[in-house]
Amino acid sequence: MINARQMALPVWVAAVLLLLGGCEYDRHPQIPSDAMMTTEGDRQLQFRATEPGMVYVYDRNNNRMVYSGEIRRGETLMVDPNGNRITIDGRIVSERDLRSGDTERIFFKPGPVGERRVIVEERRETVR
Repeated sequence: MINARQMALPVWVAAVLLLLGGCEYDRHPQIPSDAMMTTEGDRQLQFRATEPGMVYVYDRNNNRMVYSGEIRRGETLMVDPNGNRITIDGRIVSERDLRSGDTERIFFKPGPVGERRVIVEERRETVR
């Protein structure tokens, strides 16, 4: 038979782990479930797109979306916490308060970007 002391230790350890690990999230609700995490870290990060799609930068420690936007094939997204900026091929796309030491995650969802729809309206006039 298991005594109370043998049961109390595993319950206590599980509670501490739940409290310590329960403050971080995997992804923000705005990030589609089929977007794949490409990189993660607490320093400068970069991601090079092998195909067009949407990119999402997420602050895991604070459960906040830092940036989301389109990226084209071959472009490189750079997250620079020390410079408080996110760039795509050197173009600043976001200047926010990025905290050094916070874990940022880059997610990517491939798909068409920059599609434009052209609607052509045909009119016929009858001459009287």
